[in-house]
Amino acid sequence: MHAIIDSPYNLGKYAAKLALEGVQTVIRYYNFKNSETFPEKCLTRAEASQLISAGLSLATVYQQRAGAGEGDGHIEDFTLARASRDAQAALQCANRVGQPAGSAIYFSVDHDFARTAELQQIRQYFAAVQVAFAGHYRLGVYGSGAVCRLLKDAGICTLFWVPRSMGWTGTKAFLASNDWTLFQFSQELSEPWGKFDYDANKFNTAFPDFGQFAAISNLAPAAMPLVATTAPVRPFGTYQVIATGTLNVRGGPGTTFPVIGSLASGAVVHGYRFEGDWLQVDLNGDGRVDGFVKATFVRARMGGAPLPVPAPVTPYAVAKVELNYNVAEFPGTEDNNPRISLYHSLTSDGVAPDETAWCSSFANYCVTQAGGKGTNSKWARSWHDSHWGADVTASPREGDIVVFSRVPTAGGPGGGHVAFLVEDLGSSLRILGGNQSNKVCEDVYPRSGTKGPYTYQLLSIRR
Repeated sequence: MHAIIDSPYNLGKYAAKLALEGVQTVIRYYNFKNSETFPEKCLTRAEASQLISAGLSLATVYQQRAGAGEGDGHIEDFTLARASRDAQAALQCANRVGQPAGSAIYFSVDHDFARTAELQQIRQYFAAVQVAFAGHYRLGVYGSGAVCRLLKDAGICTLFWVPRSMGWTGTKAFLASNDWTLFQFSQELSEPWGKFDYDANKFNTAFPDFGQFAAISNLAPAAMPLVATTAPVRPFGTYQVIATGTLNVRGGPGTTFPVIGSLASGAVVHGYRFEGDWLQVDLNGDGRVDGFVKATFVRARMGGAPLPVPAPVTPYAVAKVELNYNVAEFPGTEDNNPRISLYHSLTSDGVAPDETAWCSSFANYCVTQAGGKGTNSKWARSWHDSHWGADVTASPREGDIVVFSRVPTAGGPGGGHVAFLVEDLGSSLRILGGNQSNKVCEDVYPRSGTKGPYTYQLLSIRR
């Protein structure tokens, strides 16, 4: 076998055999959700211990689709919202495994993105991940020569792993420059004694190392502090140009304003607010407004431009703005409401279908947009169980966060519900929340009692 291999399979049970076969380092994956194809893709602490105990070192790469796909790929995997989600997922994986500070986590760009706008979006994504890492881990990239060169010249990444796809943009030139750290020179290999595939890699000895580690923290995962927190995300929606040709970007909301740029069909931008039938957009994902486009020529991919939030900006004020959107689940399972996808994207497990319980994702979204920090969890009871904020059950006021336990009256596993207090009615509470009758709405819930097929019990009111 080869000295440095990578694989999406759990190799813990093969650790001793790998060492005997000459393997020195195993590169394994982090993600926020395994797939049916690779149900053991994410490295665990147990596997890491087995590999290190056999004398092997480890390196890690974060990959959750990472843009892979036929045709133009999925550039939407590299939005700023995804950067926040992916950085947190990678940090949580590293904490669970016990990966030591100073080692590296590579992030994968698994498609040949070459357009200027695509590379700019990828640069913004990696810059956001770098900020979230706060110097605790070194940041590497797995991608084409063009992507590696971009991130090296920008000073964002310090380690560069090039795949075998020699036809990808800039790869031959980047390898010739000797700026690469790892080169994945052979793929889809296997051994007769193991049920796994792997790729083989070369290390460029011009680098002192490639971010590998040969020990893990002795702290239990629960005792290891999360390295970074999610920064508040400015409210925006992700839009794609659906014009048959180019779409003009104007300096203001109307045809009387000068054309200051253009967008190709299929381009992805961030939209911040509507003025009539014009959408204010950020072309580069850098948080700066660049101009306006005609709203009829763009389609929401995730989220949507928010309505104005009244001052002061509080989580409850954001919730009331969302109420005006008439957000509701799309019928069936083939399509999902992009606004609910946006709520989910700001929690630790990332985007999920709109039939996934989303009351806590909605609450997290509202808190985050108001500049606060929520629980980062889709679990409704997390607001009570984690002791978020202060317990004000004895003296609640409008806008506080209400947390219930919820148990099916017919029996079965229980859960919870979380929403914002609108009015205390004594034995019941009027609340504004998400996933209430599958939509954002106001409704009355009992402090302790039955509503529909569930029995509710107030756990606490938080502020």
